[in-house]
Amino acid sequence: MIRSKTTVGILFVAISLFLGLDTTSAAAFKRVHGGQQAPTFTLDDLDGQPVSLDAYRDGPLTILVFWALWSPRSVPLLQEVQRLVDEFGDKGLRALTVNAEGPDAPADLESRIRAVWEANHLTLPVVLDRDLEQYNAWGVIATPATAFLAKDLEVVYEFSGHPTSAYQDMRDQVLKALGLEEQAREAAAPKRKRYQAARPVMLQYGLAKTLYHRGQLSKAKRKLRKVLKQDPAFPDAHALQGAILLALARQGKGDEAKARAEFAKAVELDETVPLGLAGLARFALADGDVAKALDLARKAVSFTEDEDLPVLPPLSPPTEEGPGTEEEQRQAPPKAGERAPAAEAAGREGQEAPAAAEPSKGGERATAPAEPTDEAGAPSGTEAEEPAVRKGQPALPAVAYLDRARLLLEQGDSQGAAELAGRVVDGLIGLPKKPRMKGKAMEILKKMRANE
Repeated sequence: MIRSKTTVGILFVAISLFLGLDTTSAAAFKRVHGGQQAPTFTLDDLDGQPVSLDAYRDGPLTILVFWALWSPRSVPLLQEVQRLVDEFGDKGLRALTVNAEGPDAPADLESRIRAVWEANHLTLPVVLDRDLEQYNAWGVIATPATAFLAKDLEVVYEFSGHPTSAYQDMRDQVLKALGLEEQAREAAAPKRKRYQAARPVMLQYGLAKTLYHRGQLSKAKRKLRKVLKQDPAFPDAHALQGAILLALARQGKGDEAKARAEFAKAVELDETVPLGLAGLARFALADGDVAKALDLARKAVSFTEDEDLPVLPPLSPPTEEGPGTEEEQRQAPPKAGERAPAAEAAGREGQEAPAAAEPSKGGERATAPAEPTDEAGAPSGTEAEEPAVRKGQPALPAVAYLDRARLLLEQGDSQGAAELAGRVVDGLIGLPKKPRMKGKAMEILKKMRANE
């Protein structure tokens, strides 16, 4: 029985899913699929010089992207490809971008592309598919469309559009293709060698930490005072003291300067203390230094055990004006005369990438959390907000938030970057939760409810 290439491609995807192999949620091309050898081509670059895909045949890995100025998701994707090439170019990663503007492309297409490249600090090579010959030969389903080509131009990965997880998924594929997975795991694993205080001190510290998370800040602060008196060189205790003072300061009952000093002392004693790094990141955000906050937050995440990382809701697509539905993403190049005014303006102005949208409904911007009460019934801390995750949507790792925040910062949206970084930082600091009512307080509450 003879099967068409499309049928073979679909069968490959189905088998890959069954065997647990790497694949994509949706094919990017109708005529080229994983496991096949990519059709070669020769197209002119922006200077009119011919560039052949055969030049990339020796591998080890090439990222091929079909994109267009009229596609609002193209530039954000290209920025992420640029980041990967910057990081792994010395390991053999290369990229080639194919502009698929089509026959109705503006006369000054080359100038517009150069303006986009300059505005977004891109250095990726560009070739022009003026007649959409290769666009159609590959059967591009959505724009942008991306293929990873290994040695001999074998297609090893493909995806359409610019999904939220695109950068992390691409990075995982790059690490796998270049044989760097184990090295990356070791680099990402926490490298902390925790300070070993005396056992009695550790027990008292553990109790103070429990009290902090329960919102009993006064008790936790008193307990830590004893801990630090016994062992003033205990970095985690200084970091926890900083978190307690910060929580109290947010209620007008503490000193932020002292909280900052405690975080700084913790990092001075041990630069791998996650809570200390997160605390300094929070103050960097308060100072308006988003770049510094992102660096500190990333370090904090790298030294935090996986089970202690904050649970964060999925992020919405990284453009505000881009199509929001899957069907809208699967648009073909516009015909002559149909180019949207906004797209034209974006092309003329270099298509400055818009700021990232707020996290999806499962993670809407937080409202002010309620203040819990301490053992005396007075406010003692800020209740931790539990970010909602919409059913059926996986939570994203903190590093995905920081990656998006870094991208926003590079695009000039420091406020958006600060908001995303702040979610990670506050999650790492672990604002205390409202303690459960016990004893007489609970009995009084029950009687009040019974008399209502």
